[in-house]
Amino acid sequence: MRPFFQFVIFILLFLWSHTALAWTGKVIGISDGDTIKVLQGTKQIKIRLHGIDTPEKKQAFGNKAKKHTAKMVAGKTVEVKKTD
Repeated sequence: MRPFFQFVIFILLFLWSHTALAWTGKVIGISDGDTIKVLQGTKQIKIRLHGIDTPEKKQAFGNKAKKHTAKMVAGKTVEVKKTD
């Protein structure tokens, strides 16, 4: 019976940790095409977008990438999930 309880505790901790890693906030700034600033309560958090790689601001098409990201998310409420 003991392995069963260990498994149940593992599942509960796993589910709790994954729900604790997700939160919502408002996008208040765009650093570049793949980095945004999100307001969580009163704290500004810099978020790097997962799976997105765009030119930096000073590189070719950097400003265009930043404008495209801003068009999609600026001022919107987003859900943030931590990934590794």
